[in-house]
Amino acid sequence: MKKAIIIVSFLVIGSSAFAQTKTDMLIPSTILKFSPQHLIRGGLWMSGEFLNNDKRKAHQIGLEAMYRQPTDNYSGVIKGAGFTAEYMYKYYLSRFHVEKSITGKQTASGYYVGVFGQFGYYDEKSRHYVYSTNPPYNSEEKTGKVLTTAVYPGFVIGFQKSLGESFYLDVYAGAGMRVSESKIQSSDDGFDYKQSPGAYFIYHNGLLPKVGMSLGFGF
Repeated sequence: MKKAIIIVSFLVIGSSAFAQTKTDMLIPSTILKFSPQHLIRGGLWMSGEFLNNDKRKAHQIGLEAMYRQPTDNYSGVIKGAGFTAEYMYKYYLSRFHVEKSITGKQTASGYYVGVFGQFGYYDEKSRHYVYSTNPPYNSEEKTGKVLTTAVYPGFVIGFQKSLGESFYLDVYAGAGMRVSESKIQSSDDGFDYKQSPGAYFIYHNGLLPKVGMSLGFGF
């Protein structure tokens, strides 16, 4: 009798554990995302991830609109605007899949590697005044204008996880090689556009890190 009870108990536990692996949560085919960290540099970055039917490969397209508010005084950046476009190919190492915990909570997640390419354009104008130290203390306006284009290929590794039924968190880290070209028009010989408080990031060349996160809605 005791053996029968033990066998039945193991069968019940085993069948319960097996039932827990069944899920009814669906993996979305599209995830629209917003990257909050870009607000720090005056950018609004939105992207869309489109997963293949096998949920192992994905194509992600991103676009950032950059704008800098004019300064409140009469010295500094008076206009800054541009954009960045990005394409990223993602490959999920163990598919983007759904798991169900013992408590019945379902989550979708997956680790991935990705390669990306960016193209950026930024137009910034600056102005400041130089005042003479001798009478009649006149001022002279100095202006600067920089038109910058940049390409930025690289790679990332990341992890994406669902937050509830439809919301997703995507975190990633990687690096890339940016090559940019700036055309400078300035009436100030001492004008250093790389020190400008505008979209300084697009001016930098060389090996650069790519670290960030995004929040998305899947459907």
